[in-house]
Amino acid sequence: MKSDSERKKFYKEPLHQRKSRLHVHLSKTLRSKLKTKKRAVLIHKSDKVKILRGPGMGKEGRVTRVNTNRRKIYTDAVLVKNARGKEVPVALEPSNLLLIELEPTDLRKEIFKEDAFIKEKPKEEKKTEPNGKNEAKETKHEVKHEAKHESKEHAEHVHHSHEKQEEHKSEQKDEHKSEHKPEHKTEHPDHPHPTHEQHDEKKHSEHGSEKHHEKHDGEHKHSSK
Repeated sequence: MKSDSERKKFYKEPLHQRKSRLHVHLSKTLRSKLKTKKRAVLIHKSDKVKILRGPGMGKEGRVTRVNTNRRKIYTDAVLVKNARGKEVPVALEPSNLLLIELEPTDLRKEIFKEDAFIKEKPKEEKKTEPNGKNEAKETKHEVKHEAKHESKEHAEHVHHSHEKQEEHKSEQKDEHKSEHKPEHKTEHPDHPHPTHEQHDEKKHSEHGSEKHHEKHDGEHKHSSK
């Protein structure tokens, strides 16, 4: 058959024939769970596939849409922004994909075993049983108690250090005052410091002696004349 006629046949074939071109190869694990020998199965929405070639090679994703008229498959693994800035899935060829997980249908249940439709659950943390819950509560309580104890110790340590700093500052102030304080003259026990009354009496006696000397000098001058 000529290439022109083949191309014409491809673009003008009816819808049921176009649907037959949407078969996707099965993975080895799914092939081992078949009741009959098959290499490819018709793709279905929400099937999980792996991209072997083309854009997004090596990625895995769920089938979001199957376009029978264009013979294209769309997944959530490969997205591109359009002119409006909206993310749109990229059209992929069925021959570039590999089926990993199947969505159960009536026809597939006849071909595959039951364990073929068991989906792999994502790894999650194991939920603790009631005893485990009690243990978890106890551990939380212990952690809170330890945290409170540590906070108290920290507060006491801060308070103690603050007190030490204040004491050190007060000592420094006392030393500073003692350095700048004028030195007091020490009194000798044999020569005590005179009081105000003694000081006045001394002045009075000195004044009287001066008058007596002046009088004596005057008499001496008068006698000499």
